[in-house]
Amino acid sequence: MNLRQFLRALRARRRLFVVALASVVLAATLASLVMPKSYRATVSVLVDTKDEQSLSEALRPLVLPQERLSYLQTQVDILTSPRVARQVVQALRLTENRAALRALGVRLRNDRRDEDRLVEALLHHFKAETTQSSVIQASFTCADARVAATIANAFGNAYVDTMLELRVAPTRKAATWFEEQLKGLRANLEEAQAKLDAQTKLDAEAKLAQNPDRLPEVMDNAFIQQLKADVLHGEAKLEELATQYGVNHPVYRRQVSENQSLRAKLQAEMRKVAAGAARSEEAASANPGSHPRVPKWPSVGDPRRTQPLEQVLTRNVESAERTYDTAMQRYVVSQVDSRASQANVAVLNPAVPPLTAFRPNIVLNLALALVSGIALGGTLVILLETQDRRVRSAEDLLSVSGVPLLGALSDERRRRARLLTGPPATVLRALPKPG
Repeated sequence: MNLRQFLRALRARRRLFVVALASVVLAATLASLVMPKSYRATVSVLVDTKDEQSLSEALRPLVLPQERLSYLQTQVDILTSPRVARQVVQALRLTENRAALRALGVRLRNDRRDEDRLVEALLHHFKAETTQSSVIQASFTCADARVAATIANAFGNAYVDTMLELRVAPTRKAATWFEEQLKGLRANLEEAQAKLDAQTKLDAEAKLAQNPDRLPEVMDNAFIQQLKADVLHGEAKLEELATQYGVNHPVYRRQVSENQSLRAKLQAEMRKVAAGAARSEEAASANPGSHPRVPKWPSVGDPRRTQPLEQVLTRNVESAERTYDTAMQRYVVSQVDSRASQANVAVLNPAVPPLTAFRPNIVLNLALALVSGIALGGTLVILLETQDRRVRSAEDLLSVSGVPLLGALSDERRRRARLLTGPPATVLRALPKPG
């Protein structure tokens, strides 16, 4: 059956076609009117790829550009997770909200699994999707417009709270762990510093015992030289007083006391300068750049091959200080991050109660019904025409009988009909030309 034959059959059986089309459209209209309405509320969530409340690496992107899509998909998975849905149930007290239960079509059994049933129902009606931007569109559909908007906003708020909790909880644990480690590291540093101080004191006492007056620092100290001159002057004066008054005279005794005080003061000052010189030497040995470089591995037999104990202790103190400072920095970063008050996500556009129903879409349903009705009517026409074939044109008669057609008689009205054609070309060639 070609197109012309189909159009002729469709014209002949137009009542059947119209009835089929009208039936489908009417059924779709009634179904759209009877079908319960569903409303969809949408909330927009902005996901920022930077973290401005962290000291780890300020304003460092959380993800690289090539990882943005996977990161956003991860955020969608978190948004649609049972953990977020459970927070929505608890925040809105949905187990006690009868209007929400009716809108969701959920019947509770008053047992321990009522909350789980509500979580499953919420996730069934909730949908989130991403686009090319950093905004996630999350929508909730139910039979009540206000309930849909309320639950959609609750999902957005619960998602923000969950992201903040997921960010803060690990940093709190890390801060607690670093705080415990700092106690041991501080004890190690104090122990190393105490050993170094003790060794420095011993070295100073040893240098002081070995003719401290010969130290360059002592010889170059003007105050010590003045004290030495005072001591010598006191000794000379003491000899003069002994000759003049005798050793038992009070003036002589007073001068003896003054000389002893000067000697004690001189020894104390020399001891102080020697200790300072020892500390300076220790600092110079700990900082190789401050003095001429000494070969690290002298030849065998060289007394410098054995490193001084002070240098080893100094290195231990420096190592303990570096370890302690690094741990302290990590502790401060974790402590600051654990006190963050906002996450890198925020509700961009809160949901509002929709004014029109999301389902049923009457216009879409009627359009689909129109297409379906046309297809059904055309199918019925073809089936009936195949089972009960009728001759509706000269072409049909020729195809059925197989005998050459000599002519066709029709009234003026039928001859002018557009769906019918004249005799085929083979018939016209078989007839003689007029005149």
